[in-house]
Amino acid sequence: MQRREIDLGPVLENRRVGFFQVLTLAFGFLVLFVDGLDYSAINVGAPAILRAFHAERSAMGLVFGWGYAGIFVGSVLFGWIGDKFGRKPGLVFGVLAYSVPAIFTMFAGSLDELTVWRFLAGIGIGGVVPNTIALLTETAPRRLRVTFVMIAFVGYSLGNASIAQVAARFIPAYGWPVVFLVAGTIGLVLSIVLAFALPESIPFLAIAKPDSPKLRRLAARAAPELALGPDDRIVILRPARETHFSLRLLFDSYRRIATPLLWIAFFAESLTFMTLSAWLAVILESAGLPPKDAALTFSYGAVGAMIAILAFGRLIDRFGPKAGAVSGTIAVATIVYLGTPGLTPAVIAMVAIVAQASASATHQSLNGIVGGFYPTVIRGNGVGYATGMGRVAAILGPVIVGYLMAAKVPLREVLVFIAAPDLVVAGACVALDVLKRKPTASVDFASAAPVQAKEQFAKSY
Repeated sequence: MQRREIDLGPVLENRRVGFFQVLTLAFGFLVLFVDGLDYSAINVGAPAILRAFHAERSAMGLVFGWGYAGIFVGSVLFGWIGDKFGRKPGLVFGVLAYSVPAIFTMFAGSLDELTVWRFLAGIGIGGVVPNTIALLTETAPRRLRVTFVMIAFVGYSLGNASIAQVAARFIPAYGWPVVFLVAGTIGLVLSIVLAFALPESIPFLAIAKPDSPKLRRLAARAAPELALGPDDRIVILRPARETHFSLRLLFDSYRRIATPLLWIAFFAESLTFMTLSAWLAVILESAGLPPKDAALTFSYGAVGAMIAILAFGRLIDRFGPKAGAVSGTIAVATIVYLGTPGLTPAVIAMVAIVAQASASATHQSLNGIVGGFYPTVIRGNGVGYATGMGRVAAILGPVIVGYLMAAKVPLREVLVFIAAPDLVVAGACVALDVLKRKPTASVDFASAAPVQAKEQFAKSY
């Protein structure tokens, strides 16, 4: 039999969805589900924590801020881990990194201790995102990349909704630690399952270990029609300069425009979404809802987010990044309206659900598109740095809102501060859409030679 050189990229990008792709998507969904449990445990537990420690709201803002500082560190650190060691190690250790601190958070005897554990948990919470996005972007057919990522982020919203239900039903009886017990325990179990069952990214292995038997097994599972022979050689086809990560590559070619736009969009969007999600339960109580109703509204808002994420995922795959501008505009209008005096509890709940759903859809729209702007060899870092910019904003936003609330600033003005950055996001989404449609945004592989990745990858480190 004649020896073949097989470029896996086009094969994986153009084939139909099969069991392998669905399995990888399911694991991405589970990772982000538990990520959502842990992320929102502090948000839905915040009112009870403030009461338990007799603390001012501004103190809770610092807890949120340090948690987001951890998420920033995790986004950058685990993005690098994913590009160097693989998406699978990045996800297994990322889940462990947020699950173990969640367990220890239960025993915090002061806000200072709680802040330390939230910072450590944040490293894992932020760390799984770039690796999940990279893994799914590299597994999904090209036409469904955004949809795959956003379906997985439905798991994140389901985690938000689930932990809010836990808070509403069990905090009155067992206290605020129960939400961290649930999130941490499920995370520990998931990390074990991932260690044994999660498949590695095939494009990553094609770059890092092209002679690995694992690569051949995974390629056979993902694309059985290849019928790989014992002497067949797996190669990748890409520009020779894109063989290892460097910061310069984040700004190479069309990315000199795309990367700054993505960083601006993630920064602005996180000022809205992360701040809103951190403070929503407290805001709803300030607007007049009882604690249990505030937690339930947070949960229903997360359910609404699942619907919005799925809808906008398909819209982005079909119409491009500009679809994110629509959800961003809806988020601005509803968040501001939430501060209108005299709203009935039913109207407050309904507006809050739409605001949370549209803000979440905008957030996940950026997560859906970011991986497509970077090639495999720098995708984890590219996503990590972009989402990291959002985490910087997430450190600032909740802290500022905490001080605004402590200063008795009217609720409507606080909500205007939270909502306004999404207008910047809408503009950035339109600009990214224009950029994506330009010929310069398409990498020209025509003149590239097949690259045996093992040699190139070894040189890069």
